[in-house]
Amino acid sequence: MGHLSHGDRALNIPKASKAWQALKKTPANSALWMGLLRHYARRALPWHARYAATQAQRCEARLGTETQRLLGKLAVGEPWQGGDQVLMQAAPVWPGLAQAIAVLQAQVAADAGDWLSWLYLARCHELALPEGEGTQTSAVVREAVVQALAAEPLLGETGHWLAVWRLRSGNASGALAALQAVLQQAPRRYGSWLLQAEAQMHLGNAVAAEQSFAKAGESQNPDFLAFLADILFLNNYWEQALQVREAVVRLRPHHAGSLLALGQLQGKVWLSQQAEQNLQRVLEMEPDNAEAKGALDDLHNSGVSRPQFDRALAVFEAQGVSNNGVGATRLLMQSLYQDHLSAEFVGQLHRRVGDALLADFAQTHPNKAQHLQDPARHAQEVMHALAPAASGARRLRVGYVSGDLHRQHPVNLFMLPVLKRHDHSRLEVFIYHVGTMHDEYTRQARACADHWREGAKLDDPALHAMVQADHLDVLVDLAGHTSSHRLGVFAMRGAPVQMTYLGYPHSTGLRCFDWLIGDQVVSPPEHASLFVERVARLPGSVFCWAPVDHDPLQTDVPNPVQGPLVFGSFNNLLKLSDKTVALWAQVLAAVPDSVLLIKAPVLRDEAVQAMTRQRFVAHGVDPRRLQFRGPTELSQMMQEYHDVHIALDPTPYNGGTTSLQALWMGCPMVTLEGANFVSRMGASFLRAMGKDAWVARDEADYVRIATELAQQLRQTPWSRHAFRAQMLASPVCDIEAHTRHIEAVYEKAVQHV
Repeated sequence: MGHLSHGDRALNIPKASKAWQALKKTPANSALWMGLLRHYARRALPWHARYAATQAQRCEARLGTETQRLLGKLAVGEPWQGGDQVLMQAAPVWPGLAQAIAVLQAQVAADAGDWLSWLYLARCHELALPEGEGTQTSAVVREAVVQALAAEPLLGETGHWLAVWRLRSGNASGALAALQAVLQQAPRRYGSWLLQAEAQMHLGNAVAAEQSFAKAGESQNPDFLAFLADILFLNNYWEQALQVREAVVRLRPHHAGSLLALGQLQGKVWLSQQAEQNLQRVLEMEPDNAEAKGALDDLHNSGVSRPQFDRALAVFEAQGVSNNGVGATRLLMQSLYQDHLSAEFVGQLHRRVGDALLADFAQTHPNKAQHLQDPARHAQEVMHALAPAASGARRLRVGYVSGDLHRQHPVNLFMLPVLKRHDHSRLEVFIYHVGTMHDEYTRQARACADHWREGAKLDDPALHAMVQADHLDVLVDLAGHTSSHRLGVFAMRGAPVQMTYLGYPHSTGLRCFDWLIGDQVVSPPEHASLFVERVARLPGSVFCWAPVDHDPLQTDVPNPVQGPLVFGSFNNLLKLSDKTVALWAQVLAAVPDSVLLIKAPVLRDEAVQAMTRQRFVAHGVDPRRLQFRGPTELSQMMQEYHDVHIALDPTPYNGGTTSLQALWMGCPMVTLEGANFVSRMGASFLRAMGKDAWVARDEADYVRIATELAQQLRQTPWSRHAFRAQMLASPVCDIEAHTRHIEAVYEKAVQHV
């Protein structure tokens, strides 16, 4: 093996097996990895080449330029054009699968010790299995796995990668089966412990997952620990994520990037003082660090202040859309919180940004670029190609795209009851799960689907290919411009009919959507100019409340209110606009013997409490009339509504879930009906409940209604139980009818294509 001298920068490797054998002894030898990269590049094997390039860069970061140069020269033809993301898909939607198997079989026939070819062959054989056939019963899968295990350069590498692909495709049980042997043989493979924790989360075994997360946290590699912290946070283990981030800083106390990440995380979990200290330390090291400056700006200005919005708007005006639209979607979200903008301005901004996003998506996805430049023409052409099913010929194939089907997200609270009640004799339900968090509610959603697809690790083209292979009639977006969106998939047009529903309280501004699902209040016909989509208006409210948790009311002894009357809001503090603070100050002035209870996660921080208190004091409110509470577990938060007599709805961004939670717990509510979707949600709930009298036309009307309700509660007994019964009897809680109406919308939309 003289020609595999470790001193060479890139070795001439006639057979991959020789390099894999050498790597068993020296796995960090960059020359060997570079030699494998060149070897596989000459054979036009892009998956292999990318793997080798990644490992070479891990050994020596300086090799990045050379590896990218070599990969850039590599022509990617059939069957590899889908990229190795096809290995993460459960269904064999990849048309090149048979050809890939043939190529890989030829590779191992010529070089029996080629570990990477055996590994890819094992996964391709798994993908080729008939639905329902397990990997353990397949002789060809077992043979490929055995050969890969014999040739693997690092102990456990074969099982780890099989587990990665199985988990990403939704086969968590298969992933655990692969990892069991890996961790028995290599208990210090911390990446495998992390992967096992994720698989256990998928299967609902949170206790076991926490133990696996803890084992992964024993690593002393700061880069791995930083990745672990991100995964912990995404799974809502934010306290553990903080501990891991702090450990990273202890390992690299003078590393600006580690301090920045810790400060950003502290800001996200409402530890603003600690966050500010660490972000200031970053700026002491790197005075021009834009991320640290931006994070400090968010801490001081909530992220949606008018100056921040104005700056974001100026950036869009000057630079358009970049970075896959991240800044543009954030700009649109910010616009919904602004109390100085007209509904017309916000609508036009969504149109302008929507058109810019479509143009940006066109550049990102060249296979559809010529059509995406003209979304309307593109839609017509694809609709013709994807003809919908004839009415009654078969079940309508409806797909939902969401990353928010977990307990922590409002979309789940509204969507899970609908999924549970879909009529599967009418609909064949596909769910494309693009989120990273899995819990009991995710599993409940999965049980409601005829077909569940994992898409979190797929890029937009790969996810789009998966959607297209399912031949849907209707594709439904549940995110809009929120953080888990996959708007690029909709821009590429995955179904003849595309709709947006529930996740974003405004028009998307994207002309690739045919319909928005609303109602007569949030999206009345006279507001049609605010939407680029056609509007399907549901009877009652677009939001239907059918709580998945049991939130009992306390024993009710109806009596008039004695002592201070408590107004309350449990909304995100971002919704307390200047207009809202001024309006609530007027309410407190009009009802002298009253207090205001504000509960929000960020109020765990005393500095935020002081800032919020000062905002009300500036309007003449005695600070002793303000009560602040920080975050609690959901069931406890629901019980805290017993401390509130009247809920106050913010403006212009109304409460959504929080308003329905307050009503469900027996609190009357006052809302100001605004001029667009986001500012009319409270009116939608109340009008569907027959409580039109609690919907204010203007600010003076808001104060009048709050004052009269306060007087009523002081003079007349109020029964929370009776009020819940009224709510249950109203359309806002008729989930069966609501689901049937949604299904009818899908059927009618398909008929109008």
